[in-house]
Amino acid sequence: MKKLLLLDADVVIDLHTLGIFERVSKAYKVSLTEKVFSEAKFYPRGNQNFPIRLKGKVRVIRDIQTKYLRVVNDEEREARLRIGPGEATSIAYLLQSSEEVIFCTCDKTAMRLISFMNLEEKAISLEKALKDIGYSGRLFSRHREEEFKKEISEGKTLRIWYKNLK
Repeated sequence: MKKLLLLDADVVIDLHTLGIFERVSKAYKVSLTEKVFSEAKFYPRGNQNFPIRLKGKVRVIRDIQTKYLRVVNDEEREARLRIGPGEATSIAYLLQSSEEVIFCTCDKTAMRLISFMNLEEKAISLEKALKDIGYSGRLFSRHREEEFKKEISEGKTLRIWYKNLK
């Protein structure tokens, strides 16, 4: 059975820019929240922007419960972080879902919040997700496992500071 991979808009855009979205969507069951789906419209290549066509290639999650969005908003405020709506709905889905879902983001603030909320076991760097399917080609620095671990560590530090955990 394919792993369920929940992507943020930046990852969708970057995968298209790198020309490997199809490979990822064949290896994983790719899901996006409705907000992410609406954010990921174009990708750059050269000096042009090209449309992203996701219909029929991803599962769109439309039923994010308000109570989980409130939890994410409260945690975001407590951690003194600010994330985008696509990342917020994705993290809310992590809380809501009974499925084994893994969130893939390259947004530093979202990574920190995931760790602050003690959800890092439900997240993965793009580099690791791609290595798991045998891809070792070109990536941007924000996709690297090293960057992911650094931001997860920052989130743990925030958790200690603001939640007084030891």
